[in-house]
Amino acid sequence: MADKPKRVGFIGLGDIGLPMARRIVTGGFETTVVGHRRREPVEEMKKLGAKEVETPKEVALTSEVTIIMVQNDKQAQEVLFGPTGLLEGVKEGDGVLLMGTFSPAFCSKVAEAASSKRVDVFDAPVVGARMGAEAGTLGISIGGDKEALEKYRHILERMGRITYCGHLGMGQIVKLVNNMAAIINARVAYEAIAWGIRNGATEELLVGHMKNGSGSSFAVQNWEWLKPYFKEPPPPTYYVGGKDLSYALEIAHQIGQPCPIAALVCELQKMGPPKLPEPSQE
Repeated sequence: MADKPKRVGFIGLGDIGLPMARRIVTGGFETTVVGHRRREPVEEMKKLGAKEVETPKEVALTSEVTIIMVQNDKQAQEVLFGPTGLLEGVKEGDGVLLMGTFSPAFCSKVAEAASSKRVDVFDAPVVGARMGAEAGTLGISIGGDKEALEKYRHILERMGRITYCGHLGMGQIVKLVNNMAAIINARVAYEAIAWGIRNGATEELLVGHMKNGSGSSFAVQNWEWLKPYFKEPPPPTYYVGGKDLSYALEIAHQIGQPCPIAALVCELQKMGPPKLPEPSQE
């Protein structure tokens, strides 16, 4: 097997990407980042020892493997393609880890474009939210060549636990299954708790009781983390849920699989966050 990569590029220093990148640079990898829409994450990474360059192409030129952790296909398209895109700088034997949530079709497009340079491409989206990224306990569902994956295992396991899912794109399918359930469940939990508050119970009482009951879930167990998503304005990542459901529904239409609940929640996500009612004064 080829030597394991030690030089890692990281593009996408957002809510989950930044703590992932921290684990890479503090794990002893020579880390290169590119400018972000906010300077703070870049400056933090530089203080930890990362190098900043101007374009994704330069990231690839200085790295053996690059992690892409942007929000959607459109942002990834901008990062990967074009005269200063990552694919202009990759070299034979390099790797690209698509760790954001992208459509399987887009992942295939990237792999096809990189094939002429014999670059390894994997889709490796994550679950576990920011707290999982900080702790290095993310769930990472991976699609791509199983044998080639071993070359990058030490990097991926720095961020979480790997589940190999099959051919390229299957990592995204497995991630979307998780997100469909998580996003829908968060809406259901909100609706139930809002109903309870309107009937005179307190939020604290309801959440505490549900954590020990059959109504528990990731959303309920991490309610304090989730609550900001039910406020105006919500975190920018609130709308990522609608994007993920849109990807899932597009595939559902292609394969003829009814997903009426996902379709309803997707439309609700587009309308913005609901708001928990004020406690009853009676």
